[in-house]
Amino acid sequence: MNVQVLAISPTSQFNAYDVKVNISEEQHDFRMTVKIVSVAGREIQVTNGDEKLLETFRFNQMVALEISKLVSKVYNNEEAKLPAAITEIKMIEDRSNQDIDYPVIDPQQ
Repeated sequence: MNVQVLAISPTSQFNAYDVKVNISEEQHDFRMTVKIVSVAGREIQVTNGDEKLLETFRFNQMVALEISKLVSKVYNNEEAKLPAAITEIKMIEDRSNQDIDYPVIDPQQ
């Protein structure tokens, strides 16, 4: 799956962002929200995608996670180099010696 995040733009809705993504040359638009919640006395940042994003990446949740990380960077006023290609690295061994696919962000593509 060839995924490229093209743009992340704030919306008029509080802490919501429109995310433009190319998936195999077809453009998709998603809405993501960011909120701060308190867990065990500590504040954490939670990024949620709309139903369309959840359905699109239902079987590829690591790609959705990488998109969420980019949205989080924008929310925190950190540099998010866009467009950013999200590619999968094949055959990486985890601690149990099983092959797992991990996505990485390649800002050069």
